[in-house]
Amino acid sequence: MKLILGSSSKYRKELLEKAGYVFDVMSPNVDEKNIKTDDLYERPLVLAHRKADALIGKVEEASIIITSDVIVVCEGKLYEKPESEEGARQLLKRYSGGLVPEAVCAVVVVNTQTGERHDGVDKSKVFFKPFSDDFIEFLIREGDMLSRAGGFSIQLMKQYVERIEGNHNGIIGLPIQLLESLLKKAGYKYTEAYTEAMPP
Repeated sequence: MKLILGSSSKYRKELLEKAGYVFDVMSPNVDEKNIKTDDLYERPLVLAHRKADALIGKVEEASIIITSDVIVVCEGKLYEKPESEEGARQLLKRYSGGLVPEAVCAVVVVNTQTGERHDGVDKSKVFFKPFSDDFIEFLIREGDMLSRAGGFSIQLMKQYVERIEGNHNGIIGLPIQLLESLLKKAGYKYTEAYTEAMPP
């Protein structure tokens, strides 16, 4: 059965490739800014389901669709992608000063053959050590901070990560352990990833 990653994120694509899966990529067309929820922690799950809804009608053969969404919450507030370099700069200074971002990542898996859906949510916190203004400028110049929820990158900032409470991959945007559990429930065999990749 074909596996489809419903995401335009290069980071999710890299995580799924590193986990050994063979898959196609489709980008869901969802206006995320118009989706409102009363509970911040429900938002990524609602968005992940909307992304799945946007793709189901476009998939013709029996497939497993994976969609995901991640938000960052700090002190009960939603921290989205920074809208400007100055916004990213101020966020990074707050992380250096002790602000603890919590990544809330939702994953939805849909079996288009059976119509079954399975979902789950992964929560992780990052504790940073203080870092310099020069390092902040490096991140803004080289790290594509405006495309990252919460305006930070644990890949580029790993030397300043004091500890993580939760899942490293969930912070990046696709918790593999949770995903594998959902794929199993949806009827996808992990060995299919390797079987499809093997030459005839």
